[in-house]
Amino acid sequence: MAPNSPLPLRFVMSGTRVEDLPPTRGEVAIVGRSNVGKSSVINSLANRKNLAKVSKTPGRTQLLNLFELPDGTSVMDLPGYGFANAPASVRARWPEMIEGYLLGRQNLHAIVALIDAEIGPTSNDTQTLAWLRSHGLPVKIVATKHDKVKPSKRDQRRKELAAGCLLDPREILWVSSAKHVNIEELRARINEWLAPVQEWTAPAPPTRKERAAARAAEAAAGPATDEDAPADDIDDEDEWN
Repeated sequence: MAPNSPLPLRFVMSGTRVEDLPPTRGEVAIVGRSNVGKSSVINSLANRKNLAKVSKTPGRTQLLNLFELPDGTSVMDLPGYGFANAPASVRARWPEMIEGYLLGRQNLHAIVALIDAEIGPTSNDTQTLAWLRSHGLPVKIVATKHDKVKPSKRDQRRKELAAGCLLDPREILWVSSAKHVNIEELRARINEWLAPVQEWTAPAPPTRKERAAARAAEAAAGPATDEDAPADDIDDEDEWN
């Protein structure tokens, strides 16, 4: 696969616990506030319109959504932050679910934190970045919605956004899914972050007993959202921090 060619991502599953996820040779997680353009970025990376669903309603992605590449590496779409439209019972389990994933996922090579170039970084963004850095996690900053910033204001906006993230402007990649700005560069960087991959053998398919146990666990957890497809999001989701 060429470094900047579309990523042949395939949706694998949605889950609530890191323990439920299949092993990976290497993974990149994508996180950001609601409406930052997360689903659009994932669709642009794969050059597919509906791989990750985009909704007009904030707060729809409520699960860990896993996408896999043919070589056994993967991309994780995490629930976002900044809205609280999900039921209280769902919101209550987000900290444990997401922090459990970020601190417990094996072979997590990078966390791509998306910041809205037009309005960010918000206080939720800076708090999230501080938490990620405090745990020594490998954070990469990408600014979305490049096209929403007027050309005459981009240089100043780059400086302001970088200062808010405690970075040099050169350390932040600006992208636009709508105009396909720097999407090829982001694909190349994701390929770099995913390498080198760990030696890995594809896991055996679950047994009938294991499938039954998984269904029982899901039933005990209550009704799920979009079990057979990644959950909708407005670009993107709800508050977890």
